[in-house]
Amino acid sequence: MKEKVIAIVNQKGGVAKTTTTLNLGAELAKAGEKVLLVDFDPQSSLTIALGQFDENISSIADLMQLEIEDKELLDKEDIMIDIYGMDLLPGSIVLASTELFLINATCREQILKTVLAKYKKYYDYILVDCGPSLGMLTINALTAADSVIIPVEAEYLSAKGMELLLRSVAMTKRKLNPGLKIDGILITRVDKRNNLSRKIIQMVRDAYESLNIFESQIPERIAVGKSLSKHELVAGFEKNSDAAIAYKKLAQEVLAK
Repeated sequence: MKEKVIAIVNQKGGVAKTTTTLNLGAELAKAGEKVLLVDFDPQSSLTIALGQFDENISSIADLMQLEIEDKELLDKEDIMIDIYGMDLLPGSIVLASTELFLINATCREQILKTVLAKYKKYYDYILVDCGPSLGMLTINALTAADSVIIPVEAEYLSAKGMELLLRSVAMTKRKLNPGLKIDGILITRVDKRNNLSRKIIQMVRDAYESLNIFESQIPERIAVGKSLSKHELVAGFEKNSDAAIAYKKLAQEVLAK
């Protein structure tokens, strides 16, 4: 097993973090990889998108609380949900209060890393869908991760907001996780008919030329939003769409690393 943890992170909402986590994971699974998706967002967007939201099921928040209280974690089969050839570790609104408990927890930045250590041996890739913030949950995700993928919307404010995120990644690497790498910046919600969209893409390339910019670009398509609302993968909803093809190519780039 590769046992690689990738955090999908950007403090800005609406940049396709959840869509990317789900569809990248599905394409990796199609390629024969063992994949776990972790919904690490209090809004539970990934869990809802997969039609698995149920207040009575165990979630990543429960595992975090067990670890904070130094109690035994649940076995894999008692918490993971098998869907689309992947496993899902569900999210929960309770994560919002978990973040408060982390303030006084011992080794508070390491809680998610310790939790995932119990399950890593079962997976080639663990993709962590982070919420739109740079709080303690995101720091936990960065500390637990081997690398990060940064989705950036082809829109001016989204691109300009990357500086704060990159500083957080650099700080985490320096103080908590020396092995942390940036796999790349993923340009999302691209409209190639729009001159501004093309200018933003070039701006990102110029500003962050030292970082990998994935060749794959995720287009702005109605099919992407509809697939989530119908609890489907983009490839399952519209198999030959350019969005489905883009996520397949993204998976190939990730595998090539």
